[in-house]
Amino acid sequence: MPDRGNNKGIALFIVIGIIMLVVVLAAVVLRVTATQSRLTHHQIERIRAYYADKAGMNLAFYKLRTGAWSAPTSGTSPRYYCINNKVDAAVTCYETPYPDLSIPYNIQIAVYPIYTGVNKTIKLEVKTSYTYTPS
Repeated sequence: MPDRGNNKGIALFIVIGIIMLVVVLAAVVLRVTATQSRLTHHQIERIRAYYADKAGMNLAFYKLRTGAWSAPTSGTSPRYYCINNKVDAAVTCYETPYPDLSIPYNIQIAVYPIYTGVNKTIKLEVKTSYTYTPS
């Protein structure tokens, strides 16, 4: 019969090793989950900014169609309309419609002079800025 007196502590080391392996795996899963959460939040902010940009474009279409805004009649410089604040520092906003909106993005709409767009239309340029702040 083999002598079992030398193997008394081996079970303790196996259990401690398994517990350490489980803790390391749990830490890895937690880290991956946290990273995915941050990436998802950033993607959601990008999508919201994209649709804020589209809303700014629809607002420009509406304002130009109803005559509330007008395109410059001469020159090549655009007229800027900004929601919340301007995106580019060198821009002077002609009008800031709806200053009390709770949109967390800055939207800058450039309306270029007549006949500068495709097929002699008015060219529009809409920019949106957002800041991602990880929590």
